[in-house]
Amino acid sequence: RLATLAEQLLDIQRPDQNRAPFARVDLVAVGQRVVADLAPPAIAGGYDISFESAAEHVETFVYQTALERALTNLVQNAIEHAGHRGTIDVRVDLPATIDVIDQGTGIPAEQRARIFEPFYRMQPLDRGAGLGLNLVREIVHLHQGRVAVLDNPGGGACFRITLPAIPSA
Repeated sequence: RLATLAEQLLDIQRPDQNRAPFARVDLVAVGQRVVADLAPPAIAGGYDISFESAAEHVETFVYQTALERALTNLVQNAIEHAGHRGTIDVRVDLPATIDVIDQGTGIPAEQRARIFEPFYRMQPLDRGAGLGLNLVREIVHLHQGRVAVLDNPGGGACFRITLPAIPSA
């Protein structure tokens, strides 16, 4: 766990030191890769997991490793906190958004502003440091984007990452 945390912190700092890692990246490919990587623990945790996209390719300009880390954190949070039932959906949409949707209990409105604070936890657990959502927020802000938690109309939470779109030529 310590090695993972150290890598996450380094993923935030690397782009500040060197802008070279930023490149044109297909969010569809990133989403498919993260879902494929996390399907075994999701299924073992009692979930179905799915991926869908509104387009064949949705491109933006990002540091791919850091963005994959942010998306991985969101899916891992869903696996950990969504009640071990239902489906975890990852959806990519135009112009450049990624949603991670679960069917758990959701995030109460009064706690939504705080869940991105470092070390904040809605309920104590024996794992983790309470930094996952803070790291997601920092990575998304590094990319000039936004992350928000919304209601899932079917119950549960929807975490939405919105990134700057690449202007059409």
